[in-house]
Amino acid sequence: MDLNSPEFYTLAFVVAMALVALLMGHRDKGPASTYIVQLQTSPVAEEADEDVLLLQRMDGGRVLISREGLTLGSEETVNLVFTIRGDECHILEKKGVKRRGAAFLPVKGEVAVKCLRPIKYRVRYESQVTSRWATFTFDASAPQAKRVNLDY
Repeated sequence: MDLNSPEFYTLAFVVAMALVALLMGHRDKGPASTYIVQLQTSPVAEEADEDVLLLQRMDGGRVLISREGLTLGSEETVNLVFTIRGDECHILEKKGVKRRGAAFLPVKGEVAVKCLRPIKYRVRYESQVTSRWATFTFDASAPQAKRVNLDY
């Protein structure tokens, strides 16, 4: 094969693209795991100015998730649905039980979860309660707390 022929350059291009695809290939993250936990809510004196999420590693491998900026009826609950696949974590905040005509009160909520391994996650947190969301990274092995404003 001649080094100046179109066939040589075509073959070299195909081999180069195959190498790039191999190097940038999608690594298998395994199947997704889903966990549903209920946020433990308690009333607060006044409504928070911001939608705030606080994540903090606790002893024993648990992660404490605190939430401010929620307004719920007296009989309403909030569930967090975790979908975890590899280093990606999607948390969906959904309303639970609902009763008509209930007065709405500002609340704060928190829950300790054990479904997060001590690795660095890319997290997307979506609130169907307040229609806000945020994306961020969270290192579940780091001792410092992570504060996130739900701005979008």
